[in-house]
Amino acid sequence: MNQPKFLLALPVLFLFTACDRAEQSAGSQQAAVNEKPVAQEEAPVVTTTNCPQPYENGVIEIQEGLTATITKPGYGRAAQSKDYADVHTTLWLYDASAEGGRGTEIWSSGGVQPFQFQLDSGQVIKGWDLGVNCMLVGETRELQIASALAYGERGKDPVPPNATLLFKIELANLTTP
Repeated sequence: MNQPKFLLALPVLFLFTACDRAEQSAGSQQAAVNEKPVAQEEAPVVTTTNCPQPYENGVIEIQEGLTATITKPGYGRAAQSKDYADVHTTLWLYDASAEGGRGTEIWSSGGVQPFQFQLDSGQVIKGWDLGVNCMLVGETRELQIASALAYGERGKDPVPPNATLLFKIELANLTTP
């Protein structure tokens, strides 16, 4: 009578042993993944959740009336809503007939003291909130911003009404609130 019970218990014992070995194997594989040589240089961490990806030419269609061209890649995590962004910037009136679309230069931060603003807090034009979002620290973009996402029909001296703008923006630093 004991022999049939033993024969029934043998497959269960085999199954537990096989599962335990699989867990040990997975655990040692995970340990091997976690044990990277310290001297090995790792790729930069880039978080681009819900960020539009550029075409091969570096152009990103963010939305109608707003395109970004990546002129210098960045590193680290992507800018996101409520981050404080420190940027260096130059503003031109967009002129399709001018080289690179750069018409009259309106303003420049000078590249010395960055301009800081908080994303999605209403401190800057909508085109900036949308265009700086997803930038990486160190990245430089040119944003072409239609009037509707800038100063619109009213303009803002020295920007005339209904002006399309071209910004060169370098993201110098990100701070999480």
